[in-house]
Amino acid sequence: MARHLESQLDFIFFFYGLSFILLGALCLVLARGQDDDRGATIRWIGLFGCVHGANEWLDMLALIAGDGTEFMVVRTVVLIVSFMLLAEAGRKGGETHGLPMPGPWIYIPIFIGLGAIGFVDGLASAKAAARYLLAAPGAVLVAFTAFTGRNDDIRINRPLMVGVTIAFAGYAVAAGMIVEFAPFWPANSFNQETFLRVTGVPIQLVRGLIAVALAALVWAAWGRRVMEKLDYPGYSLHLKRQFIDVLTTLLLVLALGWALTNYLGEIYREGVESEATGDVTLLVSGLERETAIADAMVKALAASPSVQPMLAGREGNRVAELSLLELDAGVIQATRGLIVNRAGDIVGSSDSSDQSWLGMPNLRSVDWFEQSIAGRAVHQIRVDPPQRLRTYLTASPIRDADGEIQGVAMLETSLETLAELMTRFDQAFFVVDARGLVVITNRRDELFRTLWPRPDLPRLQIAEQFGASGRPMLAREIFGGDWVEFGGRRSYVLRQPIDGTQMSLILAIPVKGIFASRLLGIIITLQVAIAALFYFFGMDRGVRDRFERQLREELLIQTEDLARQAATDSLTGLANRMKFDARLNEELSRSLRNARPFSLIIFDIDHFKEVNDIYGHPVGDQVLVRLSRTVDASIRQADLLARWGGEEFAILLPDTDAAAAYETAKKLRLLVAHTIFEHVGTITASFGVAQVLPGDHADTLVARADNALYRAKLNGRNRVELSLPVIEVVELSPTA
Repeated sequence: MARHLESQLDFIFFFYGLSFILLGALCLVLARGQDDDRGATIRWIGLFGCVHGANEWLDMLALIAGDGTEFMVVRTVVLIVSFMLLAEAGRKGGETHGLPMPGPWIYIPIFIGLGAIGFVDGLASAKAAARYLLAAPGAVLVAFTAFTGRNDDIRINRPLMVGVTIAFAGYAVAAGMIVEFAPFWPANSFNQETFLRVTGVPIQLVRGLIAVALAALVWAAWGRRVMEKLDYPGYSLHLKRQFIDVLTTLLLVLALGWALTNYLGEIYREGVESEATGDVTLLVSGLERETAIADAMVKALAASPSVQPMLAGREGNRVAELSLLELDAGVIQATRGLIVNRAGDIVGSSDSSDQSWLGMPNLRSVDWFEQSIAGRAVHQIRVDPPQRLRTYLTASPIRDADGEIQGVAMLETSLETLAELMTRFDQAFFVVDARGLVVITNRRDELFRTLWPRPDLPRLQIAEQFGASGRPMLAREIFGGDWVEFGGRRSYVLRQPIDGTQMSLILAIPVKGIFASRLLGIIITLQVAIAALFYFFGMDRGVRDRFERQLREELLIQTEDLARQAATDSLTGLANRMKFDARLNEELSRSLRNARPFSLIIFDIDHFKEVNDIYGHPVGDQVLVRLSRTVDASIRQADLLARWGGEEFAILLPDTDAAAAYETAKKLRLLVAHTIFEHVGTITASFGVAQVLPGDHADTLVARADNALYRAKLNGRNRVELSLPVIEVVELSPTA
């Protein structure tokens, strides 16, 4: 599980960064329009999310394209800046809720201290210290701010704020306490590697999941605020559905993107593994071909009848036998050939310098002699420490006619020419012995160094023998093929034993290509995720505009309805007294301004009280409604019929003089008199007519029309009276 998740670190970094960037964007949107301390805290969190997400993407690029000192410094600085933004969010929140907080000056000594730690102890130590000094306290303070402020904003309910509190508290542990390995406590005891070893899960995945939870909580808070602003049931339902749809879509996009990334990476992985297998087979076969000749020659030498007299010690044949040994050694360009008897004495040598050793039992305890005299074939690649010369030693037991082992034949050939030819190979390869010591390689800096740690083999011993030192390229010994860190770079490492020896050939192929292939999948995933977000939020904007337009239209309708109700008589549907007064003033001003005639008719139903008394008020109301509709249908559209009050009505007649208004009133009187009303039969009405005169205002015009109506009543009802210019109001009073 852990190995698999480690191989997915590039996608985990992508997921981690995307989650924090979404969190940052949502916080900045949520803080928009909030100029108080709460808005400032949310804004700082938003900036932290954006910068920290960008830092995780930089880590992803470092993993894919390879890292360097300058790029590592940049990533460290960006990480520290992001944690400073988080700490500032916590500091602002603490100030808001009354905690004693230092000023922004506190970041100056912290930044200087982190720079000193990075310079003296390395960038990993600076990152760990930044997490301890900035990320952990910042996240804790933000969690405290969210918890203590859970009741401050009624638009964001308490469960959301409690969720934010828990998420930031979890982030304080995941990002502020589980840090990079550093040579000080507690970073050297409890760190990211420890967490991975104990849980099998990279801490980056946990941090990414926390960021997803925070983004979802902040999004929900933003949605509640929008729903509060746009109080429309349909839009609230839309936001809830959109929340589920976006989460589902993003999870689906990430899942499919992860599958695509793995698929593209697997294609490259299979190609790399196939190429590595072919290269290793080629190198091993070339090495085995070179050694096979020596193996065949030493077997032929051991089986030669001419060797037996040497072992028997018959001196007469020594010269011929030595010539045969020298000939065998010369055929394969061996550096040395030996015939050794059962006692370990050298009885024949191809090197004249060995003549002084003849007959001396100096090889009894040599490993290759011990193995060969015991009947086992010997195949060794050896290194001479002083001269750093590499040779291949092969030995075979010499048997008599009865099959008994009588001695050992040994040939040692130089591998320097073969090693020089193999250095021309492109991919990094290493021929290592059983100790992991590199004896042949095309990477000269790694020659005579161990490829993996050997606690049982002190590095000082290797350094003393070969003058080579340095950190091993591998963290552990490799068997078969594996994708591991090799010299600080992710590589595919394949190890294949060399038959008949304790040697192995190791091939290392950097995996820049596989991460480039996976990067294509990540880029496609990012593009689809962005397109999905643009689609959903664009659709939300359209839906919100539609709901806002509907809400405005409904409010407009309600306003117009209220205005109509305020200006309309509830029984007859005609304009009421308020609407009449407003229209009267308008028409009066227009008439006087433009010198156009304007007249007013006031009429009421004769003996209407008797209708109510005899037939009841409901019938009386029916008469009023029928009369209103009859009269309103008989006047011009420009005219306004209004209920004056009770059984009285008024008509405004723009651009109409007194004579025309008088004729209109006469027609209406006849219309009323000839209309049959249900239950009542016929009724009559009396009319008073007045034209606006110079110097008139609303009260005088109404008074003159009302006095004309009063005269019609006095003169017998069911008639029309015209207000004349020479008649004063007081003269038309009933007491005149």
